[in-house]
Amino acid sequence: MIRNNIRLAIRLLFKHKNIAVVNIIGLSISLACALFILLWVQHELSYDRFHPDYKQIHRVEHDQYYSNQEPFHVNVTPVPAGPVWKAEIPDIIDQCRIGWAWGVMLTHGENKFFEEKAITADSSFFNIFGFKIIEGDALTALNNPQSIVISESIAKKYFGEENPFGKTLKINNDKYFTVTAVIQDPPKNTEIPADVVLSWDYQAGTQYYSDNWSNNSIFTFVKLAKQTSDTAVNTKITQVAHQHKDSENMDFEVNPLHRIHLHSYFGFGKSPGAILFVYILSAVAIFVLIIACINFMNMSTAKSSLRAREIGLRKMNGASRARLARQYLSEAIIQTFVSVIIGFLIVALFLNTFNHITGKDIALVDLFKLNYIAGILAVGLITGLIAGLYPAIYLASYSPMKAIRSQLNANSNSGLLRKALVVFQFSLAVLLIAGTIIIKRQMAYVQDADLGFDKYHLIDISLRGGVNEHYKTLKEEFLKDPSISYITGSMNPAHQINSSSSGISWPGKDEEQDVLVNFCGVGYDFSEAMGIHINKGRGFSKEYNGDLYRHDTLANFMINQTLAGIMNISDLPGTKITFMGIHGQVVGVMDDYHFSTLRTEVAPLAVIPVTPEYMNNMIVRLKTEELKPAIKSMQEKWTEIAPEYPFEYHFVDEEIAKMYQSEQRMSSIISMFTFVAIIIACLGLFALSSFMAERKTREVGIRKTYGAMDRNIIQIMMKEISILVLISLAIGLPALWFIANRWLNEFAYRISLTADIFLIAAMILVIVSLSTILYHSVRSARMNPVKALRYE
Repeated sequence: MIRNNIRLAIRLLFKHKNIAVVNIIGLSISLACALFILLWVQHELSYDRFHPDYKQIHRVEHDQYYSNQEPFHVNVTPVPAGPVWKAEIPDIIDQCRIGWAWGVMLTHGENKFFEEKAITADSSFFNIFGFKIIEGDALTALNNPQSIVISESIAKKYFGEENPFGKTLKINNDKYFTVTAVIQDPPKNTEIPADVVLSWDYQAGTQYYSDNWSNNSIFTFVKLAKQTSDTAVNTKITQVAHQHKDSENMDFEVNPLHRIHLHSYFGFGKSPGAILFVYILSAVAIFVLIIACINFMNMSTAKSSLRAREIGLRKMNGASRARLARQYLSEAIIQTFVSVIIGFLIVALFLNTFNHITGKDIALVDLFKLNYIAGILAVGLITGLIAGLYPAIYLASYSPMKAIRSQLNANSNSGLLRKALVVFQFSLAVLLIAGTIIIKRQMAYVQDADLGFDKYHLIDISLRGGVNEHYKTLKEEFLKDPSISYITGSMNPAHQINSSSSGISWPGKDEEQDVLVNFCGVGYDFSEAMGIHINKGRGFSKEYNGDLYRHDTLANFMINQTLAGIMNISDLPGTKITFMGIHGQVVGVMDDYHFSTLRTEVAPLAVIPVTPEYMNNMIVRLKTEELKPAIKSMQEKWTEIAPEYPFEYHFVDEEIAKMYQSEQRMSSIISMFTFVAIIIACLGLFALSSFMAERKTREVGIRKTYGAMDRNIIQIMMKEISILVLISLAIGLPALWFIANRWLNEFAYRISLTADIFLIAAMILVIVSLSTILYHSVRSARMNPVKALRYE
């Protein structure tokens, strides 16, 4: 029976090949879009699931509470907490602390590079995480204080084809570390960078290390016993932390490792995280598939008159409704799976382009993994059922006598359903069009927003690995170049300051008021080099000996306008404050500038001038737009002064653009799939307008006989679709306003949803839809009325 149905279905597809071709093209393109998005979503959901027992591994995070503010969520923990939690809480069977090695410089022979993905970890690292060791012993790899574990790529980078095991790498031109293990390159879908892993003792030896419960600067991962309640563990780790820390303004919690990539967030206000992108793209895939399925249903029911006599004869010969429905459903599923094959080939053909747009590194072999193949089959089957179920039931419901006599009512319920489906289809289309406009505008706003400083002609140079000891000499030599106007330094990249602390005090401050303040050590000429306006007081200067912090508890501060507003003192310059154990006075109030992304509001900020040993970055302000000569000059002087260190620099405007890379990629992906959705919708509308023109052939002939002009005929032909498009706009635009507002609320600084956005989207939809049916309208209007009356 099944074999006979398939053979008959294939024969009928060839018989009605025009309809089949339109359906297959639309479904193929839409399925290719869905399969691309399925590939992306599966990759996003796969993060850190390769570790054995990954469901038992959690990262400890916590909420901090401050005056009149939402909880401030952080993903780091106190330095000594991990071992204490393991010792005092039986539910924790192991723990591992991970810290950043702040881009250590590795040297072997002539090879020397700063390594961004370098971390320090407890010796339990390989007991918890499942990175595959190629050479070495997982149990002892990090036991020695001067041991180092490297990946295959790092090994090849420094040692070439030599076996690196047992050999040494020099770190920061200081000490030699022995390679105690080589691991397989970590997969792309991990949040744990493991290209270079150093012993925890290296972390303990850095100048920023502080082994106390007030220093939240490292990540702590715990492995819980099976069947352990996360809620119970949250209570226990919070209680233990409160026993060791005087302040109880924080609640700790564990976050499953496999949820970190998509659900992690930082700062005030709970954010959905990157999972929002998964929801958005999944919705886009569903929209595109629905649009294609609507085309399929419309074409199948619109051309039902071609199948009428066949249906009547089969019913007269005893075919039941159920059997006919199965037959027509099998036709839909066959067309769908032909489309699935074509869609899969499109994915394979354009995979490299897709990787380039999304920033992924998905290999062709990934298309043949079991979970992806299962996903393809599921998408194909569901699409086939959605597209074919109603037409199958509708066709099988025909009365046999009316079907044989071709007495089918053109204005039956199927016509109403087609109109409803067209409305739904174009409502989805306007959602995608306007959504694309909004995303692009928000990204343009983010790129062009006034950040409170001049991000152009600004260069950030790395001073890591001990090169900061040459800071003064480098600054003096660089400033001899007339194209350089200012040079300063900072502990963190000045456009991305994440260090913060509470406990700031000033005269008259409410004792109950607890304020979280961001902090950064900077060099002289900081405000001048950054282009930040000082509205009260002055900037830091060598002329004022008391400004500089020199390993004691004294220094002067510059603060931003946000902190000044919280302090609420009319004449701030000269006001004494104490912050992070440093006593001094406010010498200047800077205008607010964005030292984080525009997703968050400008936070309170205090900066002090520090000596070069605390600086990790040099900030260079250029006078000219000709950047290459200045960079070449700096590189030459760098090589003379600090030849043992690589010269690494970044343009600040480019680094800021990278902070919004995920949104930019999302914009590109949605734009691409929106264009495809419009093409698919137009393809279906073109075919449907052909059918409508065919149905109105006799009516057109009669009207022309009675003197109707071509423009009258065109207006009649386009009126029905125009009404449907207007209804689509009335449904789609309000829905868009609600959805867009929710997405834009993720940004503290955002565009307004102005009327022109909705107007542009409406105009695009109207122009595209009416242009699609214009061909058939003009063709009908120009038809000879005699031929029209002889039709049928």
